[in-house]
Amino acid sequence: MDRRTFIHHGFFACAALMTTSLLNSCASAAPLAATMEGDDLVLAPGAFTAADGTQKSSVVVSNDSLKRPIAVFRDPSGSYHAVLMRCTHRGAELRLTGDRFDCPAHGSAFDAQGAVLKGPASSPLRVLPVREQDGRLRISLKA
Repeated sequence: MDRRTFIHHGFFACAALMTTSLLNSCASAAPLAATMEGDDLVLAPGAFTAADGTQKSSVVVSNDSLKRPIAVFRDPSGSYHAVLMRCTHRGAELRLTGDRFDCPAHGSAFDAQGAVLKGPASSPLRVLPVREQDGRLRISLKA
């Protein structure tokens, strides 16, 4: 193989590797499965612990009985809050990117507390109460 071909192949191999890494970093993690107990969605202990042992500041959870997933945030104070990932404009499922929700349908954006950052949505997201009980997080869907 001559030098020119070697450099050409090396360039494309590096480009493919970087593109794959970039796409993997942009992909959102699959929601964690949570169980239903009465009107509560229950997260198992360790839901905020990543595979490498680090602590996450948020997780997305779902259950077959829910139409949309729920994002649960651990605040710096150690308390928790949950936000239904359903756009208040037309009901589309939101994407969580860092500490912001984005609507792929019409471009609305919301902060981690559910407040509208950008329209066309004009109403905040539904925030659900979270409590700790017996080492598990319980999200009340009744509220």
